[in-house]
Amino acid sequence: MTIDSNLETLPPISVLHREIPALAGINKYQHHQTQCIYVHSGVLAIITEHGRYFIPPQQAIIIPDELIHELLAKTEVKLSIFYFIAEESTHLPTHPQVITVDPLLTALMNESLQISNDYLWESSDGRLLRLIRDKLSQAKVLDTFLPYPKDSRLTNITERLLKHPSLKSDLNFWGKFVNASPRTLSRVFKKETNITYSEWRQRLNIQITIKHLSLGDSINSIAELLGYESSSAFIYMFRKQMGVSPSQFLKN
Repeated sequence: MTIDSNLETLPPISVLHREIPALAGINKYQHHQTQCIYVHSGVLAIITEHGRYFIPPQQAIIIPDELIHELLAKTEVKLSIFYFIAEESTHLPTHPQVITVDPLLTALMNESLQISNDYLWESSDGRLLRLIRDKLSQAKVLDTFLPYPKDSRLTNITERLLKHPSLKSDLNFWGKFVNASPRTLSRVFKKETNITYSEWRQRLNIQITIKHLSLGDSINSIAELLGYESSSAFIYMFRKQMGVSPSQFLKN
């Protein structure tokens, strides 16, 4: 599928609106303008060589120009895509970044649904898009990034965990599986991902939780899917990572 249209004839800030069915996406591609994808509903994954970003409903991601990445709708997704020429993106992040969208920015994003790209730059539509740009540059980071290691021993582990997230195996178990000591695996994991194995597992659980919360699954069923013995232990993990409980996160 293709999301981008011919951007060369569009104004300095342009916006497109798309609906993507679950599990549809785009393989490795890049674009020549800085991009912001705002997710009105559903959960979107952006994958780079360094890892996977999850964008929850009513949040956004900034993607710098020329970055090779993949796009995958984890559920049915409605999104708005904002494109910024170089002169309009100077204050936006220069690396992929999921950001929190406050109520004012949410209202501005929704208002942009009425804009067509034949608008006049000095019109109220142009001012609205420039205000969105300014608000994006001030937005706080929402850390839903799951880094990917490169070491073959670690990728053997993480690929299995991505397929079977309920596995509770520790590095002692994985050391026997990949023929390496737990100490070596711990050291290499931290070196390649900048987080510990335990933190990586928690981030994976957060991404899976975001997807299933968006689908309307219950807290109990998500906790069971992830292998937690109780929903309270699962809620504690989520609150520790995200600062709010799963139900509060969904409500927000």
